Amino acid sequence: MKNFIYTAFLFLFVAGCKPGIPSDIIQPDKMALVLNDIHIVDAYITTIPYLDSSKKTAAAFYNGIYKRYEIDSALYGKSMAYYSQHPKILDEIYTKVTKGLNKQKGVLVKADSLVNAKAAKILKAKMKADSVKRADSLKKVTAPQRAKFKADSLKKVLAVKKADSIKKVDSTKKAKAVLRKALRKKRADSIKASALLKKTIKKK
Repeated sequence: MKNFIYTAFLFLFVAGCKPGIPSDIIQPDKMALVLNDIHIVDAYITTIPYLDSSKKTAAAFYNGIYKRYEIDSALYGKSMAYYSQHPKILDEIYTKVTKGLNKQKGVLVKADSLVNAKAAKILKAKMKADSVKRADSLKKVTAPQRAKFKADSLKKVLAVKKADSIKKVDSTKKAKAVLRKALRKKRADSIKASALLKKTIKKK
């Protein structure tokens, strides 16, 4: 029994002495959160068109991340160097980062959908309100107003018809005048021709 207890104690002691991640390195779970935030900042920085502005903005965001997780740029650099030499652990960290980013992406997509749905609902309500307002405006038009509108429309139609009739009459008058002139000329030519014929016969 004593041997068993001794063996178990020795096993636990050896397991406890197994080298792990140093205490002066950002631990994996915390590192996953830091990298998650840094990748979000990096994605945002790429949307800023001016290089100077993007550098200033990036520096401000990175400092905010360091402050949030109670680290600094030196510790972050040291931790990244350590995990780069331990790709298996780094791969596990990035599995968590990817999962976190996908989750945040899902939340953002859902939020965008809700915003779009809300905007569509507001627009639909506005269109409906405008339609009701127009209908109410039409209802408020009194019978005398409708009669006046109808009379005005009729006057416009009659005025157009009268103008067309005057134009037709003018055209007819002009045509008759031209015809009368042509007939007079023809008659005059005929008289001249007859007189000339008579003179010719007398000479013979």
